[in-house]
Amino acid sequence: MDFRQQEEAAFDLKATILQYLRHWLWFVIALLLCLGAAWLYLKRATPMYQVSASILIKDEKKGASNEMLKDLDLFAGSKLVDNEAEVLKSRMLMEMVVDELNLTVSYYSEDRFRDYELYSESPVRVTANQLQGFAYENPLYIHPLGEQKFELLDENRHLLGTFLYTQSIKSKYGTFRVFKQQDTGDDLVKVQFSSRDRMIDQLLRDVNVSLLNKNSTVLSISYQSAVPEKGKAILSKLLDVYTFTSLEDKNREATNTLRFIEERLKLVTGELSDVEKDVERYKTSAGITDLSAESNLFLEKVKDNDSKLSEVDIQIKVLEGVERYVNSEGAASNVAPATLMVTDPVLTSYIENLSQLELQKEKISRGARSSNPFLETINTQIANTKQAIRENLSNQKRSLTITRTALQGNNSRLEGAIRSIPRKEREYVGVQRQQNIKENLYLILLQKREETALSYASTVTDSRIVDVPNSTSLPVSPKKNIIYLAALILGIFLPAGYIYGREMLIDTVQSKKEIEAKTGLAVFGEIALRDRKDKSNFIDAKGRDFIAEQFRTIRTNLQYLNKEDNGKATTILLTSSMSGEGKTFVALNLAASIGMLGKKVLMMELDLRKPKLSEYMNIKPKKGITHYLTGQAEEDELITATVIESMYLISSGPIPPNPSELLAGDKIQKLIEVYQRSFDYIILDMPPIGLVSDASLLAPLADTCFYLIRHEVTPRNHLNFLKDLSKSKRFKSINVIFNGVNYKNSREYGYGYGSYYGYGTYGYGDEKKRKGLFSRRK
Repeated sequence: MDFRQQEEAAFDLKATILQYLRHWLWFVIALLLCLGAAWLYLKRATPMYQVSASILIKDEKKGASNEMLKDLDLFAGSKLVDNEAEVLKSRMLMEMVVDELNLTVSYYSEDRFRDYELYSESPVRVTANQLQGFAYENPLYIHPLGEQKFELLDENRHLLGTFLYTQSIKSKYGTFRVFKQQDTGDDLVKVQFSSRDRMIDQLLRDVNVSLLNKNSTVLSISYQSAVPEKGKAILSKLLDVYTFTSLEDKNREATNTLRFIEERLKLVTGELSDVEKDVERYKTSAGITDLSAESNLFLEKVKDNDSKLSEVDIQIKVLEGVERYVNSEGAASNVAPATLMVTDPVLTSYIENLSQLELQKEKISRGARSSNPFLETINTQIANTKQAIRENLSNQKRSLTITRTALQGNNSRLEGAIRSIPRKEREYVGVQRQQNIKENLYLILLQKREETALSYASTVTDSRIVDVPNSTSLPVSPKKNIIYLAALILGIFLPAGYIYGREMLIDTVQSKKEIEAKTGLAVFGEIALRDRKDKSNFIDAKGRDFIAEQFRTIRTNLQYLNKEDNGKATTILLTSSMSGEGKTFVALNLAASIGMLGKKVLMMELDLRKPKLSEYMNIKPKKGITHYLTGQAEEDELITATVIESMYLISSGPIPPNPSELLAGDKIQKLIEVYQRSFDYIILDMPPIGLVSDASLLAPLADTCFYLIRHEVTPRNHLNFLKDLSKSKRFKSINVIFNGVNYKNSREYGYGYGSYYGYGTYGYGDEKKRKGLFSRRK
């Protein structure tokens, strides 16, 4: 990049800071408004406290998988723990929490900025029997009057009546009772009713259950509440109902098994009593007191055989009971009553697994939809387990059937041998055998009942509370520091963004550096913006004001322009991009400033379309340039003297229909050459080169071109035209005059530049101003 491009690319930090500091009042106002809004928000916002608890899920299977699979993270957590997390957020548990804590009624104390929830500090307690829809949308007010009475007010605080505590009240809110809870004064209590479903949905949304660590089975339960005591009560009740339901599910299996055993015991006890009576009657009628050694031997064999046959029959019945359970549509209540009497360890493991799956399915189905992935997985596992149980049952029943057939064959052989014993003894053996069968079955059932009772008595929940509900000492929201910091940042960035956006939207030239960076041309001179009250077209060339000094600076710089010393007048052409940039004003006052040096200056009003130079000087010559170009006047008829010595004017004359064609001829060139021999300076006031081509036609005749750019008026895209004009070398010398500079609004000079630079430093202005500035600086 060349020097100008580098200068354009450089970031002017000082100018940028000054640009924003000029609007310091905006920043002060924005900061006050934002910080005030933050303070008001914090006053009106309800502080929320974080209440949390943790619970350990006893998952014996966690860690039982292969260690290599653990390293591969194929088992990121126990499905049991995930299921328990879903159960903790089930709708059934939330319903129990809402009902037991009566969360559908809230109590508030009104304040200037916001309402404060009282919860346990409320002096009254409302028990609703039946509420109307109106109650859920409008608050109710209660004004305690003492130990016995209170006033009831509606949503507009209109008195509904005076009532006694515990009295049943029927109003447009519904039917309810008010109870005296504690004596905390006679302040008005605001009561807000909420529907049960709404409170349940709110708890489901606000209560968070998460796994603390994927390698552990500890669940964290959190809840945000405006009243820490209320949050603790909600989490404590949630843990209580969760523990209760877990124990209830676990005890259901043992209860069903005990019920089945008790029913079988009643039946077997009756059958055993009948058999014993038969033995007693037989012995009495037959007079049998003892058996022979041979009879005892056969009897012992038959007893052993019958005992084995009884065990086989029991096993078959147990297997039939298991088969009925498997074929049932598995609710958790349909527990296999004979599970504890199954001897096969494989079948026992299958049945226990099926029972656990059924219990998990019931827990998840309370708080999840049928399309829940965990529920679908458990249904698949249940189906596979049932199929495995059916196959095992089929194999065992087939084996037991073969065994029973063999035992029955042995019985047939033994009975044949017993027939050789005397009839009475044989009959006695038959009766006693039935007694032994029933006794063995009775003892088995008693043993299983005791085992089931011990299992029922030792039932504990699969979870343990690690941390009881505890609240944070400070609110977790809103965070005051963050709110104030955000307000501070917003108070700075809002005005800064507005200023930056406004600057980005401005499409006019704003600074001298901008002109030099985009055009590659140095600014030849600057002219300050005049006071709007000053309506005159002349600047006092001998005066000491700032603008007069700027014109004198431009006049001084003229001697440094590259011009051939041929004894002719210096010809200066003034043009711009558009109308209204001050060409005529600059031409007039520049000529006046040069004339003060005794130089002869000729101003030529060559803006044939909109001539203003004659109007500014209040001169109405009879002849003008148009007359000359059309052959109606001679050179010596055009010049008009002005009020300023050594300063002369040639007006434009009547506005022609074809100004470009007139200026394109040779006559204008000859006219200027004639005057160059008798004047020191010739100033050509031309129309805007960005609109018409008149200035381009006279470019070869001018020693230099003053291109006017007006501060905050000239569009920025016109700088590209000036850059192209400079590159094309259309003019011998092209220089920029920055006109109408508003130093107070300029990013380049900063606030107060005009007054300080113009009057304070170098003493321009009258004595009163200098003294005033001195006092301010002092």
